Amino acid sequence: MGTSKNPITQKMQEGILSGIFPGAVLLVSHNGKITFHKSFGLAQQVPSQIPLTINTLFDLASLTKPLATAAAITRLITSKQIRLNHPISQFFDAFKTEEKRKITIAHLLHHSSGLPAWKPYYEEIIRQDKKKSGFLGSDAAKQKVYEMAANEALIGKPGAACLYSDIGFILLGAIIEKVSGLPLPLFCENQIFSKLKCKKTGFPLMGKTTKGIFAATENCPWRKRVICGQVHDDNAYAMGGAAGHAGLFSTAKDVWLLVTDWMASIKEKGTIDSSLAKKMITRKVRPKGGSFGLGWDTPSGESASGHFLSKRSFGHLGFTGTSVFSDCVNDLIVVLLTNRVHPTRNNDKIKAFRPEIHDLIFKEVIGG
Repeated sequence: MGTSKNPITQKMQEGILSGIFPGAVLLVSHNGKITFHKSFGLAQQVPSQIPLTINTLFDLASLTKPLATAAAITRLITSKQIRLNHPISQFFDAFKTEEKRKITIAHLLHHSSGLPAWKPYYEEIIRQDKKKSGFLGSDAAKQKVYEMAANEALIGKPGAACLYSDIGFILLGAIIEKVSGLPLPLFCENQIFSKLKCKKTGFPLMGKTTKGIFAATENCPWRKRVICGQVHDDNAYAMGGAAGHAGLFSTAKDVWLLVTDWMASIKEKGTIDSSLAKKMITRKVRPKGGSFGLGWDTPSGESASGHFLSKRSFGHLGFTGTSVFSDCVNDLIVVLLTNRVHPTRNNDKIKAFRPEIHDLIFKEVIGG
């Protein structure tokens, strides 16, 4: 798969030429072995051009949800510190109301808590920073976001519908910190990343990924600069760079290592309890219409994963242009990391590209 005439290479080069993304790294593995691992284009277009390599660090955006937060939750469940049906009210007084008291950790993981998708909490943090300089990005700012998220009014009945919610994962990040007694980045480093030898994975807040070449993201209108080496997500940035919904940085190889552990755990060969790993990646029957398991998504309808991955597949997307999909039946993993939001988020061409590249990879690697 190494020649320039390779169809997958050509398709990725088309992505660059068509302006779908300035740069990308694609990694494909089959039967546990990496069969394709290449970089394309630029890590940064403006204000200067910087080439992209397979070791470029990407802002994973919402891949943080399964790779860090959901994985951390499995560790706490295994150590019997929490359980999936644990009521959130035991961690937040704001959840002791009649409408919220039945919400559990599973509801948050499954995006069926009834919480809204998103709120601009960072705007309140900015306002307070103007009153007291240094508040933005502080631990106090993070605690303020936790407070606002916990007090958020529901827009649906818990368990009645599936609505993708950053807010739910912000609260999961808070729960991990409350239960473990450690900051989210440190807990993930100790319990996940270091154990899987993911040396290039972490939250910039911890100073672990501050060295190396980063894929630039947006020319941010309120930060007044091209974001590079700091989290793109506004709320996560206001919280100090690390949150349950966003903030994780990594390389394609490390993402592959993290997902490979999930695949291995399903077969009782990884670091996660097998029955729990299976439960996390399996689509829930209720409520109907949702495609989510617990922290992971599954292919459905016009999925970003294309048309050929088996029903026993799981994956996730990231707003910055990142994705990972794993097919348990065909033992296929596809990691696609791009900086499609550079220099502006007003570029959604990747929506059409993702299913096309996944279909092509399936045909080239699996056949049929």
